[in-house]
Amino acid sequence: MLHIVYAQLLQTGYRKAELGVVYPVARGVGPVLTIVVAVAVLGERPESLALLGGLVVIGGILLVTGRRLLRRSSGLGVGLMYGSATGAAIAAYTLWDSFAVNGLSIDPILYFGLSGVLQSAVMLPWVVRKRELIAPTWRSDRRAVVTIAVLSPLAYILVLYAMTTTSVALVAPVRESSIIIGSLLAWWLFKERDPLRRLAGAAVVAAGIALIAIS
Repeated sequence: MLHIVYAQLLQTGYRKAELGVVYPVARGVGPVLTIVVAVAVLGERPESLALLGGLVVIGGILLVTGRRLLRRSSGLGVGLMYGSATGAAIAAYTLWDSFAVNGLSIDPILYFGLSGVLQSAVMLPWVVRKRELIAPTWRSDRRAVVTIAVLSPLAYILVLYAMTTTSVALVAPVRESSIIIGSLLAWWLFKERDPLRRLAGAAVVAAGIALIAIS
């Protein structure tokens, strides 16, 4: 259910704001919240360098959003709102998934497969209600559908296995190195504004991730 909430928030954010804002904010807020909960609730004790990395991640988010954040006309406030909500969902499902594969000792592939079945069952009524869109969507976007159907599960299964070998407070931020690629694609494919500022912010977030990883 947490993964469904995450996906809906993320896709709604993409429709209402720019990818170059929603994506970095979501991927920055998620690991920071994960670190906070892992330390405060789960009793994990990352080194001070890791905590510094979390602060650097926040700085990168502020750099990406820029000074126009509070101006509604800029759309950045909407992007920050959806990005932050998505980041909270990322932290929630990351912590729960870590508990499932570690605390409950569920095999990552089995856990991910059963989760996918449940997600499909929950979303089925909405799919049936919009079944007339299935055929045209498949015709126009089948390459993207197949690509995501293969790469997304593979990526997260790798994350689940990583969680079985090291602290979730470290796995969560390191997996967000995709922020750099996301910012580049937002500028290259969608011609979004302020590429230098967003790339600089993404680089700062990556630096924060690196500090966490080497701590």
